[in-house]
Formats: sequence, structure tokens, C-alpha cells
Amino acid sequence: MILGIMGGMGPAATCDLFRKIIDSTHASKDQDHIHIVIDSNAQIPDRTQYILGEGQDPKIELIRSLTRLEMLGADYIAMPCNTAHFFYDDIKRYTKAYLINMIGETAAFLKFTKPDAGDFLLLATEGTYISGIYKKIFKEYGLNIIEPDDADKKVVMGWIYKVKSGKFDVSPTEFEYLVTKYIDDKCTPVILGCTELPLLVERIGVPKEYIDPVLILARHCVELAEKEKFDEESSLHDGNGVLHKNNEVE
Repeated sequence: MILGIMGGMGPAATCDLFRKIIDSTHASKDQDHIHIVIDSNAQIPDRTQYILGEGQDPKIELIRSLTRLEMLGADYIAMPCNTAHFFYDDIKRYTKAYLINMIGETAAFLKFTKPDAGDFLLLATEGTYISGIYKKIFKEYGLNIIEPDDADKKVVMGWIYKVKSGKFDVSPTEFEYLVTKYIDDKCTPVILGCTELPLLVERIGVPKEYIDPVLILARHCVELAEKEKFDEESSLHDGNGVLHKNNEVE
């Protein structure tokens, strides 16, 4: 089973997903790791600019990445870009591989692990906010998304583009000040809804625990691979297609 990573949005976020998959894998040798192919297509047009009506349509390059990964043998594909999930329904029909929905997996994970938390503060790109993809999917799970005001959305957007250019000149105090404006003393979980934001939080050393969809995606990729491996090891088929389980001949 081969995992494909639709990367380049941006390249550092792609590396972050790859690293988190490796760190989440139970391995004692090289051969225990997942077979992964990566298409770091940094030429995919900016997703937010298109959603704002100011840029090129990224769907053509997104589809090209999908088909390249499928040609390389990918059975399932991860897309480490939250905003790109606005195009999820449009592009998934161009591949026979299973395209994981990172936002859907995040909602399912939080519904299970945080049953008492109904509200979640979302930090994301302006494109993600305008598209409403988090609100739509979280509503299906009975969860509610809180968004910052327009001015703070632009602040968060500035942080994201700084990370894309390799700049991490945001202080932990500045980061946490913005967050506490919306969660006050409540135990409202905060979602890092752009793949650059976990990189920022890790680099500047913010002490608060945040929800990282990239980590949730990485662990889900590992779970899928481990399940497939278990199914292969616990089931054998004879030449007539008769199923034999646990290596026992019936």
C-alpha cells in the first residue's frame, strides 16, 4: 500500500507532514515504514487568492498532482493544505486513489476525543474562512466553529505568509494575546487550521496546547497503512479465491 502526499502548499508544510508520519509510525527498521511518494508541486496557484477572486484557478495543478501520484502507485493520498480542501469534491473524481479529507478526519477525531467541547476557535487563511469548509464539515458532526474578527483574520494571514517566506518573527505573547481575545478563560480548543501554523507554534515555543490537523492527518495515514498490513497478514487467498484467515488452511 503506497501513500501519496500532494505537497508544495507550501513545501515546509509538506516536510512537516512527512516528519509527523515517520514519528507516528511504529518502526524498528526501515522496512517497517510506509512506502510514500511525494509530489511537492509548489507551482499550484495560491488557493486563497483564487477564493478571494484575485488569482488563478488551482484545480488544474491540483489534478495534475493527483494523477502523478496515482501513476506512481499511490493507493491513498494526503493533501496537507486546509484551504485546498475547498476543491476537494471537484478534484477527487479525477483519481481512483482514496483522497483523505483532512478536515473531515479532524472533525471526526475531535468529536471522539473532545465530546464535551462544542465550540472550536479556528485560526486559518482568509480563503479557508470565506469558503466555510470548516463550518460546513464541523456542523455535520454537531460541532461549532468560532472565527476571529476581520482585522484579526488579516493578522493571522500575515503570520501564515511570513512562515511561507521563512520568517517566524511572531512572539508567543502576540500569538496568545490574539487567541485569548476569543476564548477568554473558557476551555475552548484552538485549531491550527493552516499547515503553516503548526510550524509557527513549534518554532516560537507557544506553551498552550493546540489542535494540529496535520498531526491528525499523519496519524490517520499510519492507521490506514497498519490496518492494510494487518488485513494482509491475517488473511490468505487460495487460487480459487477461497479466503483463509490467520494463515490456517480451511
